[in-house]
Amino acid sequence: MLTGCVSNTDDPTTFTAVVTVVGDATRADPDSGQCIVGTIPVAPNDTVFLYGESGAASTKSVLEVDSVERNPDGIGVCTYVARFDAIPANQRNYSLTVSSAVPYAGTFMSSDFTSDELEKGATIYLRASTPEP
Repeated sequence: MLTGCVSNTDDPTTFTAVVTVVGDATRADPDSGQCIVGTIPVAPNDTVFLYGESGAASTKSVLEVDSVERNPDGIGVCTYVARFDAIPANQRNYSLTVSSAVPYAGTFMSSDFTSDELEKGATIYLRASTPEP
């Protein structure tokens, strides 16, 4: 007699998150939403990848402009959001990568976040990398 069964095809539990992405821009354009952080252009619809500890636990979203504040000298602060609808909940930590749509422009990587931090609204601060001497 069969009393129960287990299936490996069950959908994993998922959660949603809104991640805020903030960068100090050397050039900020409120009209287009594009900002240059260091030498890397960041703009609406750039891809944000979210990776869990296992390769199977990944998803992606795109940047949406929250605000672009430009000073008279052209520098400013740019704030974007990325909305994730189905993040696999079975990972201890997650990292994010913001990838510019401009070919070979570069990427920004985050520190690790827990699922609780992501669900509460994690923030990534874009930092321009320092060139090697």
